[in-house]
Amino acid sequence: MKNSNVVRPLRRRAIATGTLSCCTPAALFTASAGSTPTDTALVVTGVLTVIIVAIAFLALLMPEDEKKAFVAAMNHLRNYLFPAKSKRVPMFDHDFDGIHELDNRVPPWFTTLFIATVIFGGFYLLDYHVFRTSKLSGDEYTEEVAIAELHRRIVMATEGQIDETRLTALKDPAALKRGEENFNKYCVSCHGGQGQGVVGPNLTDDYWIHGGGVKDVFTTIKQGVPAKGMISWQLVFTPKQLQELASYVLSLRGSNPPGAKKAEGQLYLEQDAAAMAPPDSSGAKKL
Repeated sequence: MKNSNVVRPLRRRAIATGTLSCCTPAALFTASAGSTPTDTALVVTGVLTVIIVAIAFLALLMPEDEKKAFVAAMNHLRNYLFPAKSKRVPMFDHDFDGIHELDNRVPPWFTTLFIATVIFGGFYLLDYHVFRTSKLSGDEYTEEVAIAELHRRIVMATEGQIDETRLTALKDPAALKRGEENFNKYCVSCHGGQGQGVVGPNLTDDYWIHGGGVKDVFTTIKQGVPAKGMISWQLVFTPKQLQELASYVLSLRGSNPPGAKKAEGQLYLEQDAAAMAPPDSSGAKKL
């Protein structure tokens, strides 16, 4: 009976030690060795969470005498970080107009937090600026832009090149639908949900500032109008997507939405009947 009582705590310690050894930061960082530097914060948070859970699990498996010692140590730490308020607070000798200054000391929890931030700052300096183990936000941005540019080139290669000199407005309902989706995602803040114009001009009338042909609209979207706050979209959309977006914009002509902005620019008379024709009745939506 005596041997079983001795073995039982030893077995509990073995289980708890094994749990802690499996949940060490080294084990977690080894498991996440293939992760990107942007996952570092999540890994550190996961490590701290696992350590806290492991400590709580270990406390549950402790024998009663060791558990009491652990609780006493925690109470001692709490009393240090959050000391009880004294009834009398010392004051400085000087006073000003009858106002006295209390000699309150800095709370220990604040001092401990400050020391922890200094230690963290040291590790951050070594990690990001000395050994450059992790990438700075600027380097991450440059890398993501390069990846996005590579992805755009791959998409452009699969879609094929578009001859802008022979550009025509698309009438395919599926293409117009894709153009509408991109318009609703990127253009409504300036041109409104129905193209009626908000900050940007009205896209539903016959007056255009930069030309109302499909080539003109394509070029305007592609190059943007920096003087009016419109960015260049050629790094966001592929030429095929620009054609779909320009075709959808032309499909809005004559829709006369409520609350449309007054006409701006010059009257544009389209010579290309194919570009001027409204979507057919096969399913293309005309707003």
